[in-house]
Amino acid sequence: MISLLIALVVFFVVFYFISSSIVSFKSDFPAMVKNIQQAIADFRVWLQVRFNLSTEKVQEMMNSSTSDVLPKTSALVNTAITTVGDAFLIGIIIFLQTFLLLLYRSLILRFFISLFADEFSPRIFNIVDRTRYVIRSYIVGLFIEMVVVAIAYCGALFILGVKYALLLGVIGAMLNLIPYLGICIACVLTALITFSTNAPSTVIWSVASIILIHFIDANILLPKIVGSKVRINALATIMGVIIGSALWGIPGMFLAVPAMAIIKVIFEDIPALYPFAIIMDDDGEINNNKRPSIKKLVGKMRPAKAKATV
Repeated sequence: MISLLIALVVFFVVFYFISSSIVSFKSDFPAMVKNIQQAIADFRVWLQVRFNLSTEKVQEMMNSSTSDVLPKTSALVNTAITTVGDAFLIGIIIFLQTFLLLLYRSLILRFFISLFADEFSPRIFNIVDRTRYVIRSYIVGLFIEMVVVAIAYCGALFILGVKYALLLGVIGAMLNLIPYLGICIACVLTALITFSTNAPSTVIWSVASIILIHFIDANILLPKIVGSKVRINALATIMGVIIGSALWGIPGMFLAVPAMAIIKVIFEDIPALYPFAIIMDDDGEINNNKRPSIKKLVGKMRPAKAKATV
């Protein structure tokens, strides 16, 4: 109960900070639209000079593009506020479900033990212990990494003079939890918001800073802090994020890697599913000497087949 209350306080603090920052950004939204219109006008002049197009042709192209882009851009703030409200409701549901899972964790463990034969009880205990160790190490390491990345993002954006540096730094660190896709979303969001209050050169430097920090984090910080607790290759990670997004949207993208870590632990301990653990592993070398049951079945069938042939 104490751990859940602490998590609830942290959730409300982050929720209040992000929602209040989004509401304050709404006042700067007309400036962002004005900058987009100015960029479109400059691009129109560049098209005329570069490709020797007529003014009427360029005007027709720009009118169609502007009518498609600006209405979608004007709905970003409303969409963001709606998303934050949905995240608040989902957070309450997750809090209740987490409390019930912790309350009935012994009952759930007894269910799995009763579901299988008594001879599999040691294997179930082993899977549960390994899963708990992997997830705990992963979450603690990821939280430390998120704090470090948030400080780095905020510091870089503050140096560049970005108005919403604190908001973009926190959101960028949270999006960093989404493997491979989070950095793309963070770059687009940073460029869009920075473009409303800063010069184009600042936008470029902001995106470059985020990419550089992410590169250092992915190649140096993440392996050191998180370690080799979750050894899942890039192909399996991207597939897991896509499947998680299709099943549960944004929460599914965040929970994809922990869920795959649990699935990989189960695959490693079940001989019939061991090949799936190999294809999910980072280097394909798992310390497990168990042969898949399919190979055993094939080995048993070969003598019978040879005898029948004779």
